[in-house]
Amino acid sequence: EYSRIKNRYFHTRNGDIDDSEEDDSREERRIHYLKKLDVTYDNDSILRLPALASEFFEDNFSSFGTWNVELRELFIGTRDKGSNLSTLRGFEGTILRYIYSFLAHEWAKYVTRTLPAGCIGRLRNNEICRFSGTPDYEVLEDLSAVFEKEGKAPNWVAFASCGHIKFPDPADRNINMMPFIFGDESSLPKDLQCYFECIQACPYTNKEIGMVGYLTVHESHVDPNAAQRREGLHIETPGNFVKGDGSTFTPAREHHWGNGNFYGPDVYQGGIFMASTVADTSEVFDALVNKNAVKTGIVDNHGSCEHLRNILGPGTKLETNELIWMTDRTPHEALPQTCPGYRQFFRVVTSKVSHWFSQHSTPNPLVGLPDHVVVIDENKFE
Repeated sequence: EYSRIKNRYFHTRNGDIDDSEEDDSREERRIHYLKKLDVTYDNDSILRLPALASEFFEDNFSSFGTWNVELRELFIGTRDKGSNLSTLRGFEGTILRYIYSFLAHEWAKYVTRTLPAGCIGRLRNNEICRFSGTPDYEVLEDLSAVFEKEGKAPNWVAFASCGHIKFPDPADRNINMMPFIFGDESSLPKDLQCYFECIQACPYTNKEIGMVGYLTVHESHVDPNAAQRREGLHIETPGNFVKGDGSTFTPAREHHWGNGNFYGPDVYQGGIFMASTVADTSEVFDALVNKNAVKTGIVDNHGSCEHLRNILGPGTKLETNELIWMTDRTPHEALPQTCPGYRQFFRVVTSKVSHWFSQHSTPNPLVGLPDHVVVIDENKFE
């Protein structure tokens, strides 16, 4: 399977893709998606996507919300006789439900619930269609009009599975956001050239070839109930990507679900690719957080968005060696391992990066940073 994926994307970049091979692959991925969706989605939900979370929930947020520091202090205040909040004692449940409803309503204006990538397609006349669990499809006229006018629609898809990759043998490597040149194996240090095949398995576009990308590799033993990477829901740190990066997914042209007639590959513009060797240790959501989320206070400067969990919809846990593409606005998190063991993590960030944090990133003696990238010497978590 790895060789098939690698060869398909190599030929795609060179314009000589084998249609029959792509047909089988994308059909397999759609079936794979729909099997996963049987557990997390129902057809009625899919038929309401994509939509702002506020529209999806129709302003019914009274049962949503997660415990946080602010609410804890409010609740404690009702028990403090010296606090004005003590007058609210006995009404905590009603008050908390109202607060949750109000906050969730405000947050939901900045979150888009997106279609799972396996449930969106493009007909040969460029009409955008939505699939659910049946061979039938529905043409989405609004999205089709946007695509016809702009050639893309940024809020279709938040992430997509790109198949599975084969990891090299581990050697306790640990680098973060190290610059390299797309398509140039010699731009990687010798001890990291074994990851070149993983990079090539990422279906990045021709426009990335020759550009500076950013490689993260983390190989280590992980204790039980511990996570190797960052826990808690977050998007990639706001402000680290060039304004107008516009990471987008464009579905392949196809004829009809079940027929296996596809006329080209899905297109992944910009964004981030990642995978790991341990199943169920990464989770990603079919949702996009508004690019102005920091200015509006919806997420903090580090991209944390745990408080949005209950309006994002169901998450998808990644399989062993499963490679995904996602945008920089896609909520995701690392999950604790249930059993101790060794884990390898792989991530490639495409070229539209604007800031590089020297205290958290790995320099490459073979490749410098592009002129437009601003180097930040401060600790980004302080």
